[in-house]
Amino acid sequence: MNNLLTMSYITNEALVVLENELVIANRVERQYSDEFAQTGAKIGNTCNVRRPARYKGTYGPPLNVEDTNESYIPVALNYQFHVDVQFTTQDLALSMDMFKRRVLKPQIATVANRIDSDTAQYAYLNTAATLGTFGTSPNSLKLFTDARAILASEACPREGEKNAVLDPISMSSMVATVQGLFNPQARISEFIEAGLIAREFAGLDWWEDQNIPVFQTGLQGGTPVLTTPIAGTAFLTTGWAQSGTVSTQGWTASTAVANVGDIIQFAGVFPVNPQNRLQYGKTLRQFVVLPPGGFVAPPNGAAPPGLTYGAAALAAGTFNPATGAYSSSGTGTLTLTIGDAVISAGQFQNVTAAPVSGAAITVNGGVAAANITSPQGLVFHKYAYALAFADLPLPRGVEFAARAFDDEDVGMSIRVVSQYTINNDSEPTRADVLYGPASLYRTLGIRVAG
Repeated sequence: MNNLLTMSYITNEALVVLENELVIANRVERQYSDEFAQTGAKIGNTCNVRRPARYKGTYGPPLNVEDTNESYIPVALNYQFHVDVQFTTQDLALSMDMFKRRVLKPQIATVANRIDSDTAQYAYLNTAATLGTFGTSPNSLKLFTDARAILASEACPREGEKNAVLDPISMSSMVATVQGLFNPQARISEFIEAGLIAREFAGLDWWEDQNIPVFQTGLQGGTPVLTTPIAGTAFLTTGWAQSGTVSTQGWTASTAVANVGDIIQFAGVFPVNPQNRLQYGKTLRQFVVLPPGGFVAPPNGAAPPGLTYGAAALAAGTFNPATGAYSSSGTGTLTLTIGDAVISAGQFQNVTAAPVSGAAITVNGGVAAANITSPQGLVFHKYAYALAFADLPLPRGVEFAARAFDDEDVGMSIRVVSQYTINNDSEPTRADVLYGPASLYRTLGIRVAG
């Protein structure tokens, strides 16, 4: 038993608690954190994560040197979240086990929950591929074997974590679906005892997360098509872009037809394997509707949810950053921002061919009803998303201020600041984190509707 817990000890223990409380945020890529969170360094709030180059190759003896085109993902480190508590000098006289149970764990669990919730929300809103039926809990193992097959077709690395993260209701539905399959006795006992699917099952690691968000589809309406001629920045024949604009028409006039997170497809545009550039499957390539002004963190003191949308003027129609809804113009035209770009040739080709003028647009697979809510589980490889942490400055003139960080195994940083209050013999203490989520390889993630 410690006579008096030191703040350094508390800070280091806070980092351990933070890591253990995370679910989906612990499954994503964090190896880039050490580029941002250099101890004691002042950095900007936006950093670029490098994605590997891709090459096409050439038949025959002649030399054909290709350019090395590296792409980058901007990561905005602008989520600062903290939980403030106050404890007395008597609390500091407790053993660490008692202090963690009574004070530290509840405090840091709230921090972890916010990080996890922001990561889950960012992940599904930046994921285009979707499986399942909106509004219906998943009840087929084939959904998840199909998800694994899509990841393989998208050149997903064989090594590394492939995760299925579901909300509790969807997890309950899947446990009932798979508990008798293949009759693996040890695994069945795990299902029954824990109420969960065994960790390693059907090529995936299964996790339950109460922070899986619920998505609401747009109102849709009309018969949307691409404009004639095609217009927008999303159509490329070379290079790479994480997003771009698409000019559309044929929507119901003056209606909030699409929400951020809706899925759209273009007639005749199929996905290709990023290595051999050959079509796989029979389903049209899916693209996700993104906010025209990007995703932004809330200002300090804003209420959850933490993820909000930047405002931007559209060439046609309007966007409401408060609700994430796109509204068509009075003539049914609308400019959408989608991700990724539609790349029909070059090193980063992702579709069989560019769409033609007037190509039909399908929203949410053409089967999801308008304005319906649905949990959005995720099947993903850890390289689909990134979560970066950075150091916060240590203030002067306080009783104590310290940071705990691990830039190799954990990839996180937390700051704890305490100031003694003589009036009541207590120490108000705050625990802060500065972080930012990002989408690395959008095609290595799949939403599973619930």
